[in-house]
Amino acid sequence: MANIFTKDIAVLDVSSRLISAIVGVKKAKSVFCIKSVVEKEHSGYEQGEWFDSDDTRSVAISVLKEAMLSAESRSKRIFIGVPAEFTTVVKKDVAITLDRERRVIDADIDFLLKKGDTFDTSNYALINSTPIAFQVNTSDKFYRDARGLVASKVVGTISYILCEKSFIRFFDEIVASLGFKDVKYISTAWAEGITLFEKEERDEPYMLVDIGYISSSVIIGRGEGVEVMRSFSLGGGHISADMCEALDIDFELAERARELVDLNLTYQENSILVGDGEQNIYGSDASEVVKAKLDIFAEIIYDILDQSSVKLSPYAPIYLTGEGVASIRGVKKYLSTALGANVDIVMPKLPGYAKPCNSSKISLLVIAETLSNSKVGGFFKRIINGGNL
Repeated sequence: MANIFTKDIAVLDVSSRLISAIVGVKKAKSVFCIKSVVEKEHSGYEQGEWFDSDDTRSVAISVLKEAMLSAESRSKRIFIGVPAEFTTVVKKDVAITLDRERRVIDADIDFLLKKGDTFDTSNYALINSTPIAFQVNTSDKFYRDARGLVASKVVGTISYILCEKSFIRFFDEIVASLGFKDVKYISTAWAEGITLFEKEERDEPYMLVDIGYISSSVIIGRGEGVEVMRSFSLGGGHISADMCEALDIDFELAERARELVDLNLTYQENSILVGDGEQNIYGSDASEVVKAKLDIFAEIIYDILDQSSVKLSPYAPIYLTGEGVASIRGVKKYLSTALGANVDIVMPKLPGYAKPCNSSKISLLVIAETLSNSKVGGFFKRIINGGNL
């Protein structure tokens, strides 16, 4: 009988273009052995709805089968990343009074997290409960971790991430058909925030923008939690679509142009960026289309930040990742100018996967390993103590 407690970590990452299955095992701190990665395109989603659910189901089954076979893994546990379009975040202040003044322990934090779980479960299921900050007694001082502090009262600012039950039912059926016995769902945007930044970088609010292929997410995170999460159905694929329409060219050629354009350059008139023998795309035309769409991204990001009650430090950069635009040459400088703030590109630190397009699946793998052998209190202990990498 296959052992559910194998050290193999199996993860399914669902992006708006790809479904990726990854199987790996942690060898030592910050060292992962990736046994297999299988990813294939699917029809995608928009505003939390599948374009073709049968296609998505077929692709998910295919990549999981291939990845498990290639890795020779018998794990019966699977971790599934949930895109921001299928989640919602609720931030709560939750207070507990201790039996006496004493040191706060793991069990107190577990109880505090569970106390705030008063959600209607008819349409949503809770998948993440994580602390943003704590206060003790009547002090106004905020702490990353309340454990070990002497207190009679603890107040936690907690972010609860809820997943649409229709998403869970959809993938529960898929993984059950493949023999998985235990399935856990993880917010992909939250996982990226936790793993792409060191714990010290999360002491103050930060903004992470993941621009995908046809769907993107923005989070403002702090501590181990998420203060704000927004998603919008717009991505790098829409740049290629705009190029097709504006320049009357084939989509495949537009995709190549999006990958090759350099926003740092001033293209000479009639300078050909890419062609296929029948059609040519000029560098200046491609650059203008890309810039026009980036202006729209900048407007959306600015509006989310402006409307948020959480304010970033004036010196805090806006972080960019994902497969949609982060690899475009000059995008960092262009968006920095459009937003009036420094933009930095972030990516996983794992050797061989240090590209923005790998942020979601590698972040999920790291978080899945942390979750695989930890109870709630133990999980936060590892995360807060830097044990997530």
